[in-house]
Amino acid sequence: MILTLIFAPCSTKITGKMNIDIKFENGRIVPYLGPQEITMEVSPFLIFLATAGMCSAVFVQAFMQQRGLSTEGVKIVQKMNYNQFTNQVHDIDIHIDLPAHFPEKYKSAIVNVVNQCPVKQHLLQPPTFNVIPHLANEQTRVA
Repeated sequence: MILTLIFAPCSTKITGKMNIDIKFENGRIVPYLGPQEITMEVSPFLIFLATAGMCSAVFVQAFMQQRGLSTEGVKIVQKMNYNQFTNQVHDIDIHIDLPAHFPEKYKSAIVNVVNQCPVKQHLLQPPTFNVIPHLANEQTRVA
């Protein structure tokens, strides 16, 4: 199974695309930007964005395995409308390319499986972030 994440510009004034490939290596799901593995040291933001596609890949792989279907020929492409000026992603489209022999009866089921991804669910209903600074000489107060 191949997973490619494509960052598409949200404006014609912003050019360029970025592909992130997700590979299954020795039981690990590993994101790559070109030949380089993406790690937290490289870009926490890219890791964050890649998790939606990585989660989808895990769910699709499990779906296929549970039904005895091969993942050969399956490709997941995550396309994101990304504004480089605001550093924000506006839309995420997850395309699941299935081989010709994929059973038609499972087409809507695989969409439902991807929709269950907890990463997607968190993005749809994001948590509130609270930043609480503490100076070393202050006592921590529990509210």
